[in-house]
Amino acid sequence: MASDSLVKSRTHESIPESDLQQLIREGIQLLQYVARHGDLTIDPEIAQGIYRAKYRIDTRHWSVEDETLLLQCYDRLAKQVYPVTVESIKAVVPDTKDGKLELPGASRVITWYRRYTVLTLIFLLIVQMYYLFGYALTQNLLTSAGSTDAFNSPMPPDMEANYQLLRNWNHIWLGGRNIPLDAERTANEDSPVEYSANLIAAQSVLQMLQNYILPLMYGLLGAFIFVLRSLLQQVRTLTYTASREVGYRLRLTLGCLAGMITGWLLKPEMGDMALSPMALAFIAGYSIEVLFTLLDRLIDGIRRQPDSAPEASSTGRAPD
Repeated sequence: MASDSLVKSRTHESIPESDLQQLIREGIQLLQYVARHGDLTIDPEIAQGIYRAKYRIDTRHWSVEDETLLLQCYDRLAKQVYPVTVESIKAVVPDTKDGKLELPGASRVITWYRRYTVLTLIFLLIVQMYYLFGYALTQNLLTSAGSTDAFNSPMPPDMEANYQLLRNWNHIWLGGRNIPLDAERTANEDSPVEYSANLIAAQSVLQMLQNYILPLMYGLLGAFIFVLRSLLQQVRTLTYTASREVGYRLRLTLGCLAGMITGWLLKPEMGDMALSPMALAFIAGYSIEVLFTLLDRLIDGIRRQPDSAPEASSTGRAPD
């Protein structure tokens, strides 16, 4: 008995017994995946090697040859099912623990991204509607001011209504307060200074929303949708792993940055509410690689210009 235990301990020096048992358990999980997958076929030699190890590991017949065969069978099986791994199967397929069904990690991740995608979309719609309403009010006031002397005669009813609505519109981003102005010069609510201050402040906020806030949010929304589509594809193919979560979180940050860059590079005039900058911000957030590839090419083109200038001057010089 003592000699059997000594032989068994020596054969397990390369890999601890717990690791071998885990390897067998994972190999059986991969075999079950192959059996359920219609496009794959179980290799009899691989299945025989893994199940042979399962029934011989706790007996005195276990040897180094059995351990080597187990590692070879597991290696061949892992290559057959790649990119599916044991980690991805555990992350996607529900597991039963203590008689209770546990949700896999992929389900929780999808729920998190789905929730914040909807919240981002709702917040974006609110900001977009707020922007469009303020933009319409400022345009109406500018058009009315161009055709009417608003300061030397009473305001027309429609212009007065637009101005009151604009003041209420400004109260939202001011937190319910009024624009701080000199009390002596703005004793009258409809004074020229009060009117111009509200109009200028509204135009500034609209420009900030159009050039910065909205592109950032469109880029974030595009990144969220890309992550959700990627998760759907990976869950369908059982290739999702927890390590991908870091890349997805970075993708959201880069999506915001891509949207901001689009807002900086494409700044339409205040009078234009062109959809293309917002659409490009969304596309930049969805496909970050395209934006950064264009930026890399632009930088490479700028770097090559100083090198090509001396060559052009030397080739254009006439011989003596």
